[in-house]
Amino acid sequence: PRGSTLRPALLLLAGARLVLNTAHRMTSPFLPVIARGLGIPLEQAGALVAARSAAAMATPMVVTANRRRQRRRVVQLGLVMFVVGAVVTAATSAFVGALIGFATMGLAKAVFDVSGQAYLSDRTPYAKRARYIALFEVVWAGGFLVGAPTVGLIIDRFGWEAAFYATGGLAAIAVLASQRFVEPDEPGHGEHGKMTLSVSSLALLTAAGLASGASEFISVVLGAWFEDSFAIALGAIAGLAALIGLSELSGSSLTALITDRLGKKRAVMTGLVVGAFGYALMGLGRDTAVLGVGAAMLAFAAFEFTIVSTFPLASEAVPHARARYLAWVVVTINAGRTVAAFV
Repeated sequence: PRGSTLRPALLLLAGARLVLNTAHRMTSPFLPVIARGLGIPLEQAGALVAARSAAAMATPMVVTANRRRQRRRVVQLGLVMFVVGAVVTAATSAFVGALIGFATMGLAKAVFDVSGQAYLSDRTPYAKRARYIALFEVVWAGGFLVGAPTVGLIIDRFGWEAAFYATGGLAAIAVLASQRFVEPDEPGHGEHGKMTLSVSSLALLTAAGLASGASEFISVVLGAWFEDSFAIALGAIAGLAALIGLSELSGSSLTALITDRLGKKRAVMTGLVVGAFGYALMGLGRDTAVLGVGAAMLAFAAFEFTIVSTFPLASEAVPHARARYLAWVVVTINAGRTVAAFV
């Protein structure tokens, strides 16, 4: 499918991903609130984030087990798993329940992301693929720009559990809608043969893991940093989260505009260099609100550009095992996040 034929599926997949991203990203600015609701210290709440990332590393097993199934079925599997995780987290209101729920949501999001990327990659030419993947990935920024402020209002009025019930309910609706708008694969479709990794494909996995680890070092303490260093209230944190989301939106939008023309490998390298500069600037401005927030916006924009450019590059690294290799990209990304969250 091309153009208008692919558009309904792309819109639905992007909308569902916005919901999953919102649930994922709201833990950055609102982790202190969730920790207080569960009655645990912030350091222990960091284990929830780590468990979520660690669980996502099981994605290759899930994808490999379902490699001969329709992409649509695997998309739906990810959404159903997310609904279960969100409900368990909210319903138990206890650390153990939240730990199980976060782990389930982490694996669910990774399975959904990989199957969605593979679905779009199967249906788009490589020369233009960054544009389509970027449209799917742009909602990562939406998790901060739209989702976090909305979640802030929900938490403020109804409590932190309501945010998980809301995102779980929307994901359930997406499961039903996908049956109508996400087309099944052609007969005989499926990934066959052994996945062999070259030096280049291994290097890309390593780079993705290191880049995501660097970003998670900042992400997991972002809310606490805003509270402690700048004495920013809950409502203002939601606004700052929107600013971070805006910077990420610019990064993913830039991917859609220039990555195909610049070259996917060159785009990834450029993003890494700019991101390194942003992190260094954050260290210099850690006690100055304007410089600190500005540096954070630059760093998150560069990271988003880097990761979004990585996916179309990875989609053709092992084309006969596309979803399986993309699953390993998710593994390295979450391995970096897991180590960073624990540290």
